[in-house]
Amino acid sequence: MDGGVSPYSIMYYAFDVDTSPKDLVNIVKEYLDGIRRLRKNDRCYIFLDEVSAVKDWQRGIKRLWDQGRLANCTVVATGSNTIDIKTSSEKMPGRRGASNDVLDKIMLPMKFSEFVAAIDSDAKDLLEAHNLVSARVRHDLLMRMLDLSLDIEKLQPYVPMLNRHLRDYLLTGGIPRVVNEYLGTGMVGEDTFATYLDAILSDLQSLNRNQSTFKQLVRSVIKAIGSTSSWRSLQKGTDIGSPATVSSYVDTLQNMFVLSVFYRYSVESKRGLFQKDKKIYLHDPFYFHVLNGWIGGNQLSFDTAIRHLDSDINRGIMVEGVVANHLIRMAFNVSPRKRNFEYSDLLYYWRYGKDREVDFVYSDGAGVETPIEVKFQNSITARDLDGLINFKRHTKQKGAILLSKDRLSMEGECATIPVSLFLLLA
Repeated sequence: MDGGVSPYSIMYYAFDVDTSPKDLVNIVKEYLDGIRRLRKNDRCYIFLDEVSAVKDWQRGIKRLWDQGRLANCTVVATGSNTIDIKTSSEKMPGRRGASNDVLDKIMLPMKFSEFVAAIDSDAKDLLEAHNLVSARVRHDLLMRMLDLSLDIEKLQPYVPMLNRHLRDYLLTGGIPRVVNEYLGTGMVGEDTFATYLDAILSDLQSLNRNQSTFKQLVRSVIKAIGSTSSWRSLQKGTDIGSPATVSSYVDTLQNMFVLSVFYRYSVESKRGLFQKDKKIYLHDPFYFHVLNGWIGGNQLSFDTAIRHLDSDINRGIMVEGVVANHLIRMAFNVSPRKRNFEYSDLLYYWRYGKDREVDFVYSDGAGVETPIEVKFQNSITARDLDGLINFKRHTKQKGAILLSKDRLSMEGECATIPVSLFLLLA
């Protein structure tokens, strides 16, 4: 309405589980008939909230479209069941209108830069002062690191502050409700953990997934985070029937934006080796704590999370997961092909021999292959560079990025940058 749209041209309706596709059709028709004269020739904006509560809701939208009732209308369908929204919208080919932009808007938890800007006004001023609000500007800065031409030493004084915020981010993730609760009370209540666990389990139940199988898989995945694994190794120690079942559940969790899978990079083919071992990360730190608390026994989930982060090794692995998530978002933001975006076409890990590995490889599809290694530790040794150096030798690439705890250097074999500063730019 602030943009000049008439209130009569805006409809909002929140659905519940008792609604049918026929009810949806009647609700929208009643609105359109009621404002026909008031609307004139203006475009209507119809917001259907929690539409995933309506089984086969897309049938109602399809019927309205086929009847010509949605001419000059924009329909925004939202819901908490991401898989239902995605699969149902795919059942309406040719009925979603023309757009150069991606039609599906995914509301993910806050990135680290958004988290920092939301809780710290000084940090927000820092982002604005250095024009770091633009995703394109941030990406260009990261690319300039590769030829060691970027002068960012002026940002070094902010690293201690960013590291403090990173510690909080590793606890709360980017979920606003969780962040607000933690900032207000100094903890996150068991009810909040239960709410997000119930949301995950509810979505799985709607997809006819077995809770016991899922719980066993979660145990295996959490043990494997940060290291390579196969579907068979994740199956080991469970009563899951086959590696194919493991793969199927992991695929479901990817579509729910709970976790991500990185495949091994082939320098020769410039593609992922899908038959080789994978690396799995959970998308958001709070999702990790929710699931880790669930499998952790009788301890309160918040206490389990605090104890987990007391370990330097655990913090390093969680930081690696946050980097994985931010690389996916960065790749999406700069991709010219957002509609059919697949992060597995651009992001990988790399291994050579038994002990030469790079945590991440970003291959932009235009010949630039960027190796990225995470070393969230107090000191960096020459051996920590082995994977990056070997990758550069095999690919003839010049650039590489080492993500440290607090070291900043634009010289030598790679650009070394504190991971908190990198996340601010990603």
